[in-house]
Amino acid sequence: MRWTLRIAAILAVFLLAYAIWPVAGFYRIASAIEARDAPALSRRVDYRALRKSLTKQIVETYLELTGKEKKLGLFGKSIAIGLGASYADPIVARLVNEATLMELLTKGSAGGGAKIPAELAPFSKSAFQSGWKIWWNSEYRGDDYYVYLPPQKSAEEQFRVKLSLSQWQWKLAGLDLPGALRVQLAEELVKQRESEKD
Repeated sequence: MRWTLRIAAILAVFLLAYAIWPVAGFYRIASAIEARDAPALSRRVDYRALRKSLTKQIVETYLELTGKEKKLGLFGKSIAIGLGASYADPIVARLVNEATLMELLTKGSAGGGAKIPAELAPFSKSAFQSGWKIWWNSEYRGDDYYVYLPPQKSAEEQFRVKLSLSQWQWKLAGLDLPGALRVQLAEELVKQRESEKD
């Protein structure tokens, strides 16, 4: 009976530690951002995965804005997203570097005129008013952890911050942008494509 209780207690401790682990990783990222420590943030970002996440969103929104999504169908859309990645590269490169990523996360500025109000930025001071709301607006799916920020805003205004486990460390691996910002970035891509045609 004692062994059963000890094993159950050990398992409970491991399960609790496993549940808290991504939360601790999230707060390490938040601390690096709050301290404006770009090198510390950079160590906690999976840049390849983050670029892929942003590129997909921008190209999908571009296809919607231009009406090409309906013409392509599901299979054609997936091919177009792969091919369109090179067109979105300049916009994504501007977003995903140490300096501008910090601006996007804290002030909602995506450079090139694309921005949202600062209070909607995922790591703004207003987003961190309640730890409980942040915890309540998060979900854990295996080796991925998602936080919806700012927690007090509607789903259309929120960023979905994705952390993934990489080399035993939780890293920022995805950032689903709010609708308004996605549209602004896709409109930039539309202008870019039109200027290339001229």
